[in-house]
Amino acid sequence: MRWSWLAGVCLAFAAHAHALVIGVYELSPHMVVDTHKEPRGAVVDFVQEVLVKSGEFPVVEWRVANFARMLRELDTGQIDMVFMVARNEQRQKLFRYSSQPFFDTRSAVVVSKSGKLATLTSLEQLRQMRVGHAHGSIVPDYLKAMGVDLYDISGDDYFSRGLKMVELNRLDAYFAPTLSNAQHLFKTYDGADALSVQALPVEPLGLYVVFAKSMDEKTFARLDALITARIARYRTLLQPYIR
Repeated sequence: MRWSWLAGVCLAFAAHAHALVIGVYELSPHMVVDTHKEPRGAVVDFVQEVLVKSGEFPVVEWRVANFARMLRELDTGQIDMVFMVARNEQRQKLFRYSSQPFFDTRSAVVVSKSGKLATLTSLEQLRQMRVGHAHGSIVPDYLKAMGVDLYDISGDDYFSRGLKMVELNRLDAYFAPTLSNAQHLFKTYDGADALSVQALPVEPLGLYVVFAKSMDEKTFARLDALITARIARYRTLLQPYIR
């Protein structure tokens, strides 16, 4: 009986020790984070199907945080991987990227229907405008090139705070790197009637899976191959969340 109990403890410890730690942040409908609840969304469904249920990585631990903290913990190796991260030169020095984009999206701005950007047809209209964005999110070079006055918004409620500032005319626009996320969250914002979400006239943005550089080469290659082989499946899993 003693040995049986000890074996069980050892197995439990081994499973925990080899758990794949995946960071999730609020990016509905891809990753939906509710207070004191398990994360859900299309990314969670994808991981459960492709990694867990397949038996490839049966033990997964979800780590919930805001985006900026998520990247810090990935950099220090506290998290193994994070889905839906845009690529830039600085991040490429810190993390490993999947060999292909996991999801292609467009970037967008939320603007006031009665403001200067109510009808956005050209990026040039954003020149020297005051634009809010989430702390830690990628800032495209085309915004920097136009002298956009970027206002950094920190905290977990950055999206609603950014929209409130647009509504109160304290910002000309709020920049959302991921159009699908902006459209999804916009539906729940109380002042949505006074605002609109507009896709920017730019090339699609590739979002990747990123991995901690501390991950061993064999595990990285295995995960990258598994995810890349099933990328098309993700679009199917996403559909119920965006209907």
